[in-house]
Amino acid sequence: MMQTKRFWLGAACGVGSALIWGAFPVMTRLSVAYAPLDVLDIVFIRYFFSGLLLAPFLLRKGLGGIPWWGLALMVLGIGAPYMLVVAQGLRQAPVEQFAAIVPASMIVFSLTISMLLLRTRLRRNEWLGIALIVLGMSAVALHSMGAAGLGAARAYGLFLLGGLLWAVYTVTAKALCRSALHATAIVSVLSMLLFAPLYFYCKGLALLAQPLPVLLPHIVYQGFFVSILALYLYSQAVLLLGPAVGSLFAALVPGLATVIAALFLREQPALATIAGLLLVMLGMGVALFRAQPARG
Repeated sequence: MMQTKRFWLGAACGVGSALIWGAFPVMTRLSVAYAPLDVLDIVFIRYFFSGLLLAPFLLRKGLGGIPWWGLALMVLGIGAPYMLVVAQGLRQAPVEQFAAIVPASMIVFSLTISMLLLRTRLRRNEWLGIALIVLGMSAVALHSMGAAGLGAARAYGLFLLGGLLWAVYTVTAKALCRSALHATAIVSVLSMLLFAPLYFYCKGLALLAQPLPVLLPHIVYQGFFVSILALYLYSQAVLLLGPAVGSLFAALVPGLATVIAALFLREQPALATIAGLLLVMLGMGVALFRAQPARG
């Protein structure tokens, strides 16, 4: 009975984190392509408010002895520079492209960096996962570029760059950080301190002219849901179900993002894109899977 309850609670946490992360590109595209907000606005909203929320935690924990270059790579990888890149891509391309490229290319780049720089030996399932991911991303790219031309190629390049930046963060944080929340606090607070002055210099207080009903959903979602709540739920899923099963919820993100975009943005994916997404999700699941050790 206890094991069943533990399983369903872990599954609920995993699905919850996947839903929040799946809605991230939809909310970001809604902000920069359809709402009266631009890329700078949405980057500021995300890191200013998450930075404020996590500043007390970081003040208590400190920087954990992480060298300056590690801090720089982490902020570059998933902080304001990353958001500037992917938000610009989402201004130009539908969510399905982000969903197929960014999370999957992050896994490919992370495994490649680990293999080349850290001398990590890849397992057979990781090689197979990489092959499936590359095949799926290629299918999405060929269809998108054939349909939309240069604009799609530019967005595809931005999404690949986003995946590379995210991979740099992933490898750095895994090597240097104590916990996922500590890494998130470092990135959020340092991004706030670095980006807020630049934002105020470029745009002043123009954001305050926007009505609260326009700003509030993005403040809550970008500043709390994506930055803090999704991370907590994912960590709980891994704790309750183990890393092998818990990590597989990340493979749901591309499909969920595409479904949410179809429902709320009316962005209907083509059959070639759906096929590519299925290959990407399968490849992510294969690459992320960790066999659980037998219990005596």
